[in-house]
Amino acid sequence: MDNHLSQLSDLDHEISEHLQEEEINTEVIHRLVDKRDQILQVLVQEASENQQFSRSEPWQCAIERTQRLVEEMQLKTSGIGHSLKKYRYGNKSVQQYKKFL
Repeated sequence: MDNHLSQLSDLDHEISEHLQEEEINTEVIHRLVDKRDQILQVLVQEASENQQFSRSEPWQCAIERTQRLVEEMQLKTSGIGHSLKKYRYGNKSVQQYKKFL
């Protein structure tokens, strides 16, 4: 399980780095999240079968990182949505001005 926890931590770090980039590569994020999900499924199974593991500090840290990643992704998605809304508004304005040309 330590290997899976280590892989999960590495993926979390990599995902977080990609979320900080100006231009987000959604394909890379998607691939990393899929990989993370596979590892997480193994760990969740282990946690459900082993109470000692489910109470361990490394597992609790993994849960906290998951929560932080979800929040990061939600903030990024919200920011992208806001930018898209401004782009659409600007595009509408351009279309209005083009009517006068």
